[in-house]
Amino acid sequence: MKNKAILFFSALAMLAFPAWAAEGLPGVTVKSEGARPPSAERQAMRERCRADPEKCRAEMQARREQCRADPEKCRAERQARREKWCAENAERCKELRARMEQHREQCKANPEQCRKERQARMAERFRNADADGDGALSRAEAEKGMWWMVRHFDTIDANRDGQITMDEVMAARKARGSRKGRSL
Repeated sequence: MKNKAILFFSALAMLAFPAWAAEGLPGVTVKSEGARPPSAERQAMRERCRADPEKCRAEMQARREQCRADPEKCRAERQARREKWCAENAERCKELRARMEQHREQCKANPEQCRKERQARMAERFRNADADGDGALSRAEAEKGMWWMVRHFDTIDANRDGQITMDEVMAARKARGSRKGRSL
């Protein structure tokens, strides 16, 4: 169930944010004429976060803590948002679900290939974020190019040198996967 949700939101993000698709996902193309501006609610949130990033981070942290305390409530809210979006965008939702199902079947048939593709995308994002090309990300590079890793930066930085390498990222992902009872 969790994997289905991850696949759904990943695919939803690619449709809703075509710029992410430009990062090299196989079979995904960016169509500028198909891009829609973000919803008014999302745009307002972006502007609030640009104006006061610290307040925004605090709100997001509080939300994460709420979700840890009551994960079922958060899951129900996400489901409701997804259903609302699908009701408003029926054709795109149907297309997205079909693509997700196709990808799921491909991964069932060849899981090793899917794993290699995920690793290749991660390596490409890492190379793009590595501004000085030294093979490691400083905290500043991570903040600019791989912002989602910043909150785990100290955990990933196994040797505590202030930089993370791709090997450290993969080791952290593997450790996280084994704690969840699965492998990458």
